[in-house]
Amino acid sequence: MALVLIVPFALTLRTVAQFRPLVDNFHNPTHHGYTWSLSLFIVPVAVIAGWLAGRWESRIQNRAFWLTTLIVGTGGILLDVFFGLTFFTFPNPDAVLGICFYGYSFADGWQKTIPIEEAGFYIFGALAVLLVYVWGDEFWFAAYNVDDAPRRNTRWREVISFHPVSAVFAVLIFLLGLLYKKFGPHNDHAGFPGYFLFLTLVALAPSILFFPVASPFINWRAFSLGFLFILLVSLFWEATIAVPYQWWGFQPQQMLGLFIHGFCGLPVEEPLLWVGITWASVIIYETISTLLFMGRAEPEKIAG
Repeated sequence: MALVLIVPFALTLRTVAQFRPLVDNFHNPTHHGYTWSLSLFIVPVAVIAGWLAGRWESRIQNRAFWLTTLIVGTGGILLDVFFGLTFFTFPNPDAVLGICFYGYSFADGWQKTIPIEEAGFYIFGALAVLLVYVWGDEFWFAAYNVDDAPRRNTRWREVISFHPVSAVFAVLIFLLGLLYKKFGPHNDHAGFPGYFLFLTLVALAPSILFFPVASPFINWRAFSLGFLFILLVSLFWEATIAVPYQWWGFQPQQMLGLFIHGFCGLPVEEPLLWVGITWASVIIYETISTLLFMGRAEPEKIAG
């Protein structure tokens, strides 16, 4: 299903030979646009959370959900704090509330210039990804939900289990990206693809460490639902609104140099961001669920 969407997208966008121009923000055409756009995550979160309220099969799943959200959301915020000003720019101050927090720039040190909306972007994004997956697992694709009973027999030494295929894939995909950065048919050979390296580590480190223990319990149909949901939201959000109106931008020297002309020069890394986060989030969620189930004689039921 992903290829059904991606292939015609790619074929069509390859016909665009020139960058689509950015929108002139002199007259503030998107006042607080970034702030309001967080509803793309908040509304699905509110609806699905309301549907799931009181329907969790066990408190363990509830704990695993919140722990995973904490890990993924915190990871996104830390990305902004330590690398946000190295990877991104925020050239449209009228699109946000004007409340900022500190971020580190390797060129200029600490600066209080990262909009608070960035924290909402990662927190509500993590919530949305996981809620769509859990809803798909528990309801829409409940027939393919995997029984949790085998989790209780997992041994501690089995939790961290090196997955060589994920490790080899991570190394190969980054080397291909590095080669494209240095020798590809573009004009941004200077610099280093730091953002792509970060995405590779974030997306594949959980897979390298935990895929064998998580994979037997992943509902792959529910994963596909979450994957398609976040991919479509990301393309709509970033390609058609955020980048054209400069709610955020990118430091070209930190990118691969593979930009999508029809999307105002959107780096290919950006659609890959939420694809990788969905993959990592599901693996972390299923791994934490297994950790919480281990050693229990039977699932802990929610009263009422």
